[in-house]
Order: sequence, then structure tokens, then C-alpha cells
Amino acid sequence: MIESPDNNPEQKSSEEIDVKNILEQNRLNAVFYEDSFAKTSFFTKIIPDWNIPIFYFDFDLLYSGFVKAETISCPKNMSIISPDSTSLRDTLKSVIKKISETKSLVIIDSLNGFYNIFDEEKDVGRLINSIIMMLTSSTKISKSLIIIACLSKLNDENNWVLYSTGRHVIDNEHMAKIRLDKSNGIVTASVLNADNSKKYGFHSKNLE
Repeated sequence: MIESPDNNPEQKSSEEIDVKNILEQNRLNAVFYEDSFAKTSFFTKIIPDWNIPIFYFDFDLLYSGFVKAETISCPKNMSIISPDSTSLRDTLKSVIKKISETKSLVIIDSLNGFYNIFDEEKDVGRLINSIIMMLTSSTKISKSLIIIACLSKLNDENNWVLYSTGRHVIDNEHMAKIRLDKSNGIVTASVLNADNSKKYGFHSKNLE
């Protein structure tokens, strides 16, 4: 559970909020952030809530860096994957097979790093979207779920775009969207409506 920061009617009480349940309502979920440490703290907090197989694609190498430094621990049910462009296709085939058969959690950290792996490919946007759709399709029977971390911001048209590249983030009305902010050591998370307006918010202390 994550605590509600105040009594604002847009805030949920701590008893009502369960991040795991929010994310499990959808097969595809997006976490938007501007502070990479807030993102890592958020994942560190929520990952222990799952006892199913977890496949963590660490394209940014931040999470695995903390694990190697023994700053955070890697749960026994989680596999950290840091593939390059050569090994990624075979790795994806293996993961797709596993998540189609057994309920699992796939974390892509981050979409920005995912794009960087294929930066020399033509029409990389279509390629990435196709891979995400294949992963999502594979979750249907097993009820697996996917969380995609996106270092991003809202543009003038109220659409999420990736930092540096300005590429649009995949979006649909059936996807849970969470925005992370960090202030004074507290990570604040907002669940967003389909139009990116704030649905309600919550925070968690001691995430550092």
C-alpha cells in the first residue's frame, strides 16, 4: 500500500490504494517520469509485491547498477536482462514464450533505452511498437502484464513524448498511466485519465 498525501478529494486513502491492483487491471501500463532515480525507487518499492516471474529489461543499466553495487537486492523471482541489439531478438522470443504460458511481469526500463538499441534501424518506431504489441498479445491467456518506463514529458498537444528524441509514446485508452514526481526525497505518483489529466495521486516515503 502507498499512503495518500493529503485530504484532497482527488486523493485516495491508503486503504484504497494498491499499486499492484492498479497495474494488474491492464495488460499494458506506462510509467512516465523525469527523474530516473524516482523511477528506480518506484520499481524497487513495487517489485516485491509480485511473486510471479519478473523479466526486467534494463536498457538504461541503472537498476542493474544498483544491484551490482548491492544498494538494492534482486528478488529470486526476477531475471534482469541487459541485451544488445544482437541478442535482443532471441531474448524476446524466449520471454514471449514464457509469458504466454505463465503469468509474469515484464518491465521495460526504459522505452528511451529500447529505442537506442535500434537507433540504426530504419523505421525504428514501427519496429518498437510491433515488439510491444507482440509482448502485449502474448499476455492475453496467461494474464501477464507489461510495464513500460518512459523518460518523457507532455508536449503542447498534451501528448507524451520522449526526452531528447521527441518521439511519441505509445498510448491507448486501455493502458494504465502513472506519472512520477520527486520532491524532498518523496516520490509522488499520479494515476492519469485517458486524456492525461490527474485521476488521483498518492505518495510513498522512504523510497531512496
